[in-house]
Amino acid sequence: MNPNVVSEEYMELQKQLSVHQKQLCNSIVLSMDFTIRREDLNAGLPVLSQLKYTPVPAGLYLMAVKKVETILISHQNELKEELNRLTTNLTEEDVYSWIKHAITFNTEYFQGLAEKKQLSPWLPQFLAEHALRPFMQGVAVLSQSFINEFDVMGTCPCCGEPHRLAKLASNEQKYLCCSRCETQWKQHKVSCVHCGDDRKGNLFYISILEDNRAKIEVCRTCNNYLKLITMIDQTEVKSAALLDLETLHLDFVAQEEGFGKDI
Repeated sequence: MNPNVVSEEYMELQKQLSVHQKQLCNSIVLSMDFTIRREDLNAGLPVLSQLKYTPVPAGLYLMAVKKVETILISHQNELKEELNRLTTNLTEEDVYSWIKHAITFNTEYFQGLAEKKQLSPWLPQFLAEHALRPFMQGVAVLSQSFINEFDVMGTCPCCGEPHRLAKLASNEQKYLCCSRCETQWKQHKVSCVHCGDDRKGNLFYISILEDNRAKIEVCRTCNNYLKLITMIDQTEVKSAALLDLETLHLDFVAQEEGFGKDI
């Protein structure tokens, strides 16, 4: 299995998007006029689903959409005409619809939008999702001080994204990572992150010959898996979104072996 399954061009696009999202996230956190208080939250539910106020102002979201559009065009100029059809004359109602359906990852809504405007099927959701991520990351920053107290079965305790990736530190501590909101938190106990089964011998591991930093943790009970990355250089700072892409070959291995929810 070749670890380099994602093209260099696509990785470069994602790196630029990641930098932009981080920069915008920092600005958003400074401008947010509300706080997230631990005492207002249920530790068994994702933070995002419990917020009383939207963390995504329409004006800032539209600005993020335009920035992602610019980055996309700089990499694939042939998308310019499609993107113009998609983003020109967006109304406030359109923007709020994008925010709502991007948060819930409503694929059907964006596929319908692509068909209506005769666009590449992937384009509307890609644009809406990457414009949303700085705001998700803003919620993660505001929740950082208490997120390790949360235990949400099978999903990110901040945004509710299903588990896909974890980092292993030199002390063998496992840190789960969300590639959507960039939350990182310690795993509470040795158990399946998907179903919670903590019986001894429940988990087994698949090693990858071509990548000695990576392995796949598989649960015998629910048949799901988690990608594990050993952080050899503890000073290395790389977004979970990029790590998730760089380890796409692990998903292929796991799914070829019959593991994962969709199997």
